[in-house]
Amino acid sequence: LRELRLALKDVMKRAELYGHHEIERETLNVRSRMSDVLRALGDGEFHRFEKLFDAGEGRRGVVVTFLALLELAREQLIEIMQEAALAPIYLKSLATA
Repeated sequence: LRELRLALKDVMKRAELYGHHEIERETLNVRSRMSDVLRALGDGEFHRFEKLFDAGEGRRGVVVTFLALLELAREQLIEIMQEAALAPIYLKSLATA
């Protein structure tokens, strides 16, 4: 959990670089993002944690994607793996297995 938090912090820092003023808010849906993540992981291979985020969406997009990942993990639809402390975090869809 600590490593996930640190990885999320890094993604949030990158998202801040794309921060801008918004006139109109776009609704971000966790369920929809869960489907997007499963589609991105659909090949059954491991993918780096950071690659699943679009920093261009800003903080809200990063938070919605992170919540979607936590929900998918809770529902045991993805596997989260890290080989050692501070090593990259990888995710894999279990829905394709």
